[in-house]
Formats: sequence, structure tokens, C-alpha cells
Amino acid sequence: MVKPKDQDPGEAGLVFTAHNTHHERCGAPPSLRNTDNPGLYYGYFENRYGEQFVFTFDRATGTGTVSGGDLGWDDPKVFTRGLLDEALRSTQGRAVQLKGSDAMSKLPVIDAALALGRLTGLIGQDEIVWLRACLGACSGFAERPGAPRASAH
Repeated sequence: MVKPKDQDPGEAGLVFTAHNTHHERCGAPPSLRNTDNPGLYYGYFENRYGEQFVFTFDRATGTGTVSGGDLGWDDPKVFTRGLLDEALRSTQGRAVQLKGSDAMSKLPVIDAALALGRLTGLIGQDEIVWLRACLGACSGFAERPGAPRASAH
């Protein structure tokens, strides 16, 4: 491994570092290193407003967290595969109620990312796209063939 000049020895081998941009009242941000638990998947997102979010998922236990400054760094939103499946069914059912009973074939993609957004409070389009990428990278959450989609209008 090539060591750049002026690199702090504690940073040797780091690929990415993000500094907290949130006010201290948002709590202390997580201090994460993928060497602490090699089985975790990590995702980081910062939207155009500077809001920062961290996603972790343990493939072995099927448990994950989403945390962010605006959500309160000290209060990560914990989810499991089971909770996510339940939220997905609930979200699909709610959409049908809102659109009518014959609406399933006309719905936009209602997937695990949208359900996780609903669970965590991340409902912006950019955040949902990020959650979708994180869940896809963790496998087992990828969109299933035949999932309800909206027709293009």
C-alpha cells in the first residue's frame, strides 16, 4: 500500500472519512470503521442540504440501522428483515386503499426502500434512491420480478 506524504498514521488505509456537519444538539455522530465488524455493510449519504445519513446492515443477523443528524445521531432507527417485510406489506396495502382496489397494477414501485423510508422518516426522493441502493447492495431486498409499477403517464 502506498502511503501518501502528510497522511496521519491513524488514517493509513482509510478509503473515506466524513465529518459531521450537524449541530451538537443532534447528538454525537457514529464513529464507524469497517474493521470493527467486517460482516456489516456500510452506506453514507449526504443530500444537497448537507443532511447526513449512515446505513448499516448485518447480513448474518438480518438487522440494520439508519441514522442521521436530523434523525438524531443518538437514536438510530433499527430494522430487521421481518419488520421491513411487514412495513412493505403495510405500505402496499395503504397505497391500494388510497388509490382503489384495482390500483395494484397502476402503482409506482413500492419496494423495501420506500417501506424503510416510511419506517425511518426518510421520504425524500434522493433518500429513497440511496436506501434502494443500500438495500440492493445487501442483497435479498432487490426489487422482485413482477413488483407493481405505475404505467408511464
